Formats: sequence, C-alpha cells, structure tokens
Amino acid sequence: MKNRIIEILKENLYMTIATSDSNGNPWISNIYFAFDSKINIYWYSPKESRHSNYIKDNPNIAISIFNSTSKGEDVKALYIKAKAQEITNKNKILKALIPYGEKMLKTGFISKENLKSFLKTHINFQNKSPLRMYKAIPNEISLLADSKMYRGLYIDSRIVIKED
Repeated sequence: MKNRIIEILKENLYMTIATSDSNGNPWISNIYFAFDSKINIYWYSPKESRHSNYIKDNPNIAISIFNSTSKGEDVKALYIKAKAQEITNKNKILKALIPYGEKMLKTGFISKENLKSFLKTHINFQNKSPLRMYKAIPNEISLLADSKMYRGLYIDSRIVIKED
C-alpha cells in the first residue's frame, strides 16, 4: 500500500488542504507540495494567508490529493489527516527544501542551474519574509477504494492504511 501512496504523491503537483480556526470556521486551499520518505508533506505559503493563520489556531488539518482529470475507475486519491506546523528552525527549513527543490526541478518550476541556490534559501521563510515553510505530519492516511455501483452511479469509499 505504501507504494500506491508514493505513486499518487509523485503523480500530483497540488493538494487541497482543509483547515479551520479554533471556532470551527473552515477554509480550503490548493497548494503545490513536496513530501519526504516518511510521507511528511511540505509547502510554503504567505504567513498572513487564511490557512496559515488557521494552522496557528488549530494544527489539525485534512489533505486531499488526486488528479481531477481522471475518470471512473482511473481515479486514484489520498486522504490525509495530519498535524501541521510552521517550520522555524533553519536546519529543518533546509531539510524541507531538499524534497521541495527536487520536485520543483522535476516538474520544471526551477532549473538545474538554480537548484543549488534554491536549496540555500532558508532566509526566504524566516524573519521579515512574508513566506513560511510548513510541514504536515500524517496521523491517518486513506486511499480511495474501488468504487461500487448503484443504479449506474459510483459509490466511493476509503481504505484506511495502517502503519507497518
């Protein structure tokens, strides 16, 4: 199952993140993301965005990752419950920039020539910068199960993946 999770993460550029403040007011955002070998998910966002402020209030988030152009049985999707946190430590930011930079290179958002300098840009996510780097640590991952049909309509369900 972990291979299927990695496959979906690699195939998609964006995730939808659901946040809510401490009063339960919801918000969703579509965000370019990267991930590491432990399936921790990284992204950066403006520190004053609604979802960033909601994470300060309530670190419990939900993430959906899928290719919205797929149809029927070709749809593969991940659903993740996680704890999100702003990364403030310089070394942890630098560590997060590695998978992020690799994905940016692979997907054409950055050139090979610019990758080395990008991997040193921790200052872009600290101090007076308007941007912050974030990390989501999953506590539950589900996959979209094979659909069942009811009178010609798809019925979706999920398979919760247990850690090995």
